[in-house]
Amino acid sequence: MAVAEVQEGGFRPEIAGLRAVAVVAVVLCHLKVAPLAGGFVGVDIFFVISGYLISKHILDEVQRGSFSFLEFYLRRARRILPALIATIVATYLVGFVWLPSDLLRGLGKEATHALLSIANIQYWREAKEYFAATSEQLPLLHTWSLSLEEQFYFMWPAAVVLAARFKIVGLTILASAIASFIAVMLVVRTDSQAAFFLMPFRIFEFCIGATVIFVERTRMPRWVSEALAAAGLSAILISLHVAQEGAWPSLMTLLPCIGTAAVIAAGSRAYASQAISSTLFLWIGAISYSLYLVHWPIIFFVRFILGPGDLTPAVSVVLFCLTLAFAWASYRWVEAPFRQSRTAPKVQMWRYAGLVAGLVVITHLTFANNGFRWRLSPEQTEIATLQGFGLHPCLEVSYRHCAFGNVSSPTAMEIVGDSFSHQYVAAFDPLLKRLNLRGESSNLGGCPILVGTLLKGARLEECRKNRDEILTRIKSNNVDIVLGHAWDIYLDTNTMSDFNRPDLPTGEQRSIAQLEGALDATIASVAKPGRRILLVGAQVRIPCYVDRTRLQPAPLWYAPNPRCPDVDAAAAREAGLKINEMLQRVTEKRPEMVTLLKPVDYLCDQSCPSMKEGIWLYEDSGHFTVAGAQYIGQRAEKKLLDFLQRLNTKEVRAN
Repeated sequence: MAVAEVQEGGFRPEIAGLRAVAVVAVVLCHLKVAPLAGGFVGVDIFFVISGYLISKHILDEVQRGSFSFLEFYLRRARRILPALIATIVATYLVGFVWLPSDLLRGLGKEATHALLSIANIQYWREAKEYFAATSEQLPLLHTWSLSLEEQFYFMWPAAVVLAARFKIVGLTILASAIASFIAVMLVVRTDSQAAFFLMPFRIFEFCIGATVIFVERTRMPRWVSEALAAAGLSAILISLHVAQEGAWPSLMTLLPCIGTAAVIAAGSRAYASQAISSTLFLWIGAISYSLYLVHWPIIFFVRFILGPGDLTPAVSVVLFCLTLAFAWASYRWVEAPFRQSRTAPKVQMWRYAGLVAGLVVITHLTFANNGFRWRLSPEQTEIATLQGFGLHPCLEVSYRHCAFGNVSSPTAMEIVGDSFSHQYVAAFDPLLKRLNLRGESSNLGGCPILVGTLLKGARLEECRKNRDEILTRIKSNNVDIVLGHAWDIYLDTNTMSDFNRPDLPTGEQRSIAQLEGALDATIASVAKPGRRILLVGAQVRIPCYVDRTRLQPAPLWYAPNPRCPDVDAAAAREAGLKINEMLQRVTEKRPEMVTLLKPVDYLCDQSCPSMKEGIWLYEDSGHFTVAGAQYIGQRAEKKLLDFLQRLNTKEVRAN
């Protein structure tokens, strides 16, 4: 990831060794080698190395009067783009012939953002989403660090050149480091994903590397160099073992960053530096950029094809060796030749720009065309539709608002709540089409649509705005309402409620009472003559992790999700008993307006199935697929038609 280790003083073997340590740590961490659970700090090591090398290159050229922004960016392009583009193209081609449509669609978006050097921004934004993809579902996730580094390369030269002109380089680096680190400390607890993915919160790491420039200008005794190198390498090795994912970067991040800076400052003569300067370390350091690029797509596709289980030690060893082989090939036939190109700078820049633009067109079309479903047979396409989330029949009307049923008719009903209500679109869609009626849904997951109730945390204001917009719209019309939630997630201490019951003991009893008060108030606020409300009860959950991307058919075979055992019906009723009793009490207060549908009554017989005839009813442990929602809709058809009959009595009777 960092540029080459060549300075005026010659080749820096200890920097190549640091790069080897960093990239091997990242690869082994992603292979889930337990002693290196903190191997992700290899990226922090790369950032420190980059900060040192880039800043030194710029300052050296400024002092010689030879610095050129065009030459600087061309060097970065020659260094970064060829191998990056080759990796993205290879990943896309393998994905095109092997991945299901949803995953290929996601890969198209990832590739677009990686080519435009904004992948880190995409992952930050999407990490906040309710149905955010996991790392195992993102074949180009590792490109976030490259995008962040390229953003740093874009702004840092101007800052250094300007600082050099006013002779405040040291002050600029120090001030940038302090400001960035303070920003991290302020943000990491409220938006840890921003601190992790966004460039401003990583500037301090690059600046720690840049400070080495001033340290190495002083002659230090040999014993100081030895102590610095030994302490620095020890700090790195300790951090690889003890660092924990979560709130990162943090105060702990200073350990590997300062350790890396110490090793660089100590120079190549120290014994600790020589320990990471063997032939093997130098070879891995040379191919480290390509190794970083190819390792994650290889791991992703092997996991995707063979199944979601943990990699065995034998498979991990084979994968590591395979990754080394591909990395060497990338270095030998892509990296090295392009670095030595002698084409005129402006011509090279235009060629790179044209190639990136052409690839972006292809990758964006892949996203816009939903992963090219034409790659599947008609039978596979039908299965893919059934295995999508139960909201999928909805046609977008505006951002996070969609319509279903007969969309050309006036709106007759709206599904309100979080994603556990949106999933019933597929249950109502065929009924509304039969009745020539239109339904709507505001599809923002993870937010309660209840008066006086909000989840604490980063999404509080987003959820508040969404709730207020929906309730305001509902109060202005007279459509019937289907109201459902994952009721049980609004019982904990993460909920802000205006309906506190200090007269009740803390715990579940008080939480349910608060939820009941909020639901009563919500129904009262939207009640109108003739309006009907269907409450959807506690969801039946299955005791399995389901990777929804593995439910979709693909052009080539891959291991399916392991089958999930059915849930005992008595256990399912017991699990949702208190929620359903609370909803029943609310229903009985307004029996002329409110009806209760309990999913357990329609999903379960002696047991509650997770699959029917090889088709999954769930896309995760709680949400229904289209097939699952349709299964409920078919079994509860009479109740749903009774709810809808006020809207179109003639059509209901005719059917």
